[in-house]
Amino acid sequence: MSNNFSTNVLAAIISAFSFSLAAAAVPYFYKVGGSVFLLLGMRYIFTLSLSSVLDKSPKKQKTKEARIRLVLISIFQAIFVGSYMYSIKLIPLSLAVVVIYTFPIITFFANSLIKSRSIDVLSVLALLASLLGIWVLLQSDSSDWNLWGVFWGLFASVAQSFVNILSRHESVSPGWGLIKYIMVLPAAVFVIIYFMTTAAPIASVTAPMLMWGLGSAIGMSGGFYFFFHSIAKIGPVRTANVMYMEPVFTIILGVILLQNVLGYSQWLGMLIILLATISLERWGKKYD
Repeated sequence: MSNNFSTNVLAAIISAFSFSLAAAAVPYFYKVGGSVFLLLGMRYIFTLSLSSVLDKSPKKQKTKEARIRLVLISIFQAIFVGSYMYSIKLIPLSLAVVVIYTFPIITFFANSLIKSRSIDVLSVLALLASLLGIWVLLQSDSSDWNLWGVFWGLFASVAQSFVNILSRHESVSPGWGLIKYIMVLPAAVFVIIYFMTTAAPIASVTAPMLMWGLGSAIGMSGGFYFFFHSIAKIGPVRTANVMYMEPVFTIILGVILLQNVLGYSQWLGMLIILLATISLERWGKKYD
């Protein structure tokens, strides 16, 4: 792997790993009795608080167009996270990942249409190969397909594609200032919904819920920070391509933390994803 490849995709790789940590904690959060809106509230409040403390960027007056773009990014990324978390509640994490990771393909085609570019057949084949790799990777867990879980996963995928494309703009400067700005609206909405729909919103929160919820929130914070840096550096399509590494990281975390044993299909799936991702990066620079 060349130094150029390593430098260009490092932020996306770190983002994929961080989001993998965030997603891996979610099933455990649900097992100890946590609810979707409690999880979302914890994740957004934590990320908002962290970004407010770490933001050292000078305040700049935003244009009306920039404010509208940032609000749209805020809404779509909240839809993505909320739908993804609800999908995990309805179907196993491994199956949700298969559905969610249609977003690189959606991003690729949508970005090509917006930029009036011809469709690169080799890139499409590599994207489909990555999706095939995830499917092979997760054949050991192929039960409990819930149609609503699939629906919310696809809904999340479309929302993430909008985030990818909207974030590639000169008015969107990556950093904690951006994270703080786009966290405010969803944080307020999810906290209000949680308090309105929960009988004892404070007393019902247990130590295990806090532990797994904060673990997921930490992963989300790092994921968003490096994700937007990657969008600014290598663009929405290439970032989405590298994010196929998230399912690989999720499996590796299972091996390290939970002593899971990998089967032949999982090794094969990881190999397919790695080869497809490297191939996409090598001829995908024209999509910057």
